[in-house]
Amino acid sequence: MRGGKPAICAVLIILLAFSTIILNYQPSTTRAQTTTTLYIDPELTVADMGATFSVNIRVYEVTDLCSWQVHIYFKNEILEAIEYAEGPFLKSHGPTMFDGSFDNNYNATYGELWMYCLRSWTGYGVDGYGTLATVTFQAKLGGTSPLTLANTILGNSTAQRISHTTTDGTVYVGGPDVAIISVVPCKTIVGQGYSMRINVTAENQGDQTETFNVTTYANDTSIQNKIITLTSKNSTTVTFTWSTTGFAKGNYTISAYAWPLPNEVNEDNNRLTNGPVLVGIPGDVDGDLNGGQYDVFLYDAVKLLACYGFKEDDPGYNPNCDIDDDGRIFLYDAVILLSHYGEKYP
Repeated sequence: MRGGKPAICAVLIILLAFSTIILNYQPSTTRAQTTTTLYIDPELTVADMGATFSVNIRVYEVTDLCSWQVHIYFKNEILEAIEYAEGPFLKSHGPTMFDGSFDNNYNATYGELWMYCLRSWTGYGVDGYGTLATVTFQAKLGGTSPLTLANTILGNSTAQRISHTTTDGTVYVGGPDVAIISVVPCKTIVGQGYSMRINVTAENQGDQTETFNVTTYANDTSIQNKIITLTSKNSTTVTFTWSTTGFAKGNYTISAYAWPLPNEVNEDNNRLTNGPVLVGIPGDVDGDLNGGQYDVFLYDAVKLLACYGFKEDDPGYNPNCDIDDDGRIFLYDAVILLSHYGEKYP
C-alpha cells in the first residue's frame, strides 16, 4: 500500500470522528485506564542481506481503543520499506479506515513510514492486546538499524488520548565482515637482508563464506599479500615472510590489513598493528644500545651460544638468534654473527 497524506490529515480525521462519537455515545460504565505499551515485535530482527522480513506494531493492555497513529524511522542505507498492512486488532470489532505512506528517502540518513487507523463504528472501543499493523522491509546492506516509533497517538471513545509507553525495535542485517585479530612478528630484530616470519590470524565474522585479500606492511611498505577463504565465524592463521632486502636499518611497525569486501560496513577491525621490529646489523640478536649505537658484540655471541643447536618449538629457542630464519640455530647463524662482529649502527 502506498499513500501521500501528511500526518495532519489523520489527526483532523480522528478529531472529527471523535466529535461525532461523543454526540452519540452514552457511557454505561466507568472503566479504569491501564498502563498501555505500543511496541515493535519482535524487538530484535536478524536478516540476511537481500532478504525481506516483517515486523508487527502491537499494543498491550489498552482500554477503549478507537484510533491510532504511528511513525517509524529506519536507516535507509540498511533497510527499505516495501509495504504495510492493517493488523486484526482494531477491526476485530467492526469496520475501520486505515491508510498510510512511506518515504525511503525521508532524509539523507533515515526513511519514514507513517500509518493511521480509525474505527467506523460508534460506542465503546477495543480492550486488551493485539497487532495494529504489519510492516515489510527489505534488507539492503549489512549493519544495524533502529526501528524508532515516533508521533504515536492512541485515542479512545471520549476523544481522549490514551497514555502509553513505546518500545522501539532493532534490525541486524548480516553482511560481510572480515577482521584481523592477531599479528605476531616472530622476531623483535632481524638482520638487514635476511627474512623473518609474521603470523597473522584473520577471521570471517560475517554470515557467508568469503574470499578476501590480506596484506602485511612494514610501516607503509607492502611486505606480502595472500588470498584467504574462510567460512562464516571461522578464523585461520597464515604465515607471511618479510624479506628485509632493500629496507633501511631502523624500527618498523608491522601491520596486517584485510581488504574490505563489497558492502562491508564495519571496517574498524580490518587492520591490526604490532611491533616495533628492528632491522639491524646481521648478528645483532639482542637489539641493545651501547653508547647510543646498536652493535654486534660479546653479548650477542653469548646469547647465540646459549641456544646453539635448538630448533623451533624447542624450549629455549630464541628466534632472534635464528639469523637466517631456517627454523634452527646452527653453524650458519654463528658464521653470520662472526662476519659482522664489531660492527655498529648508526
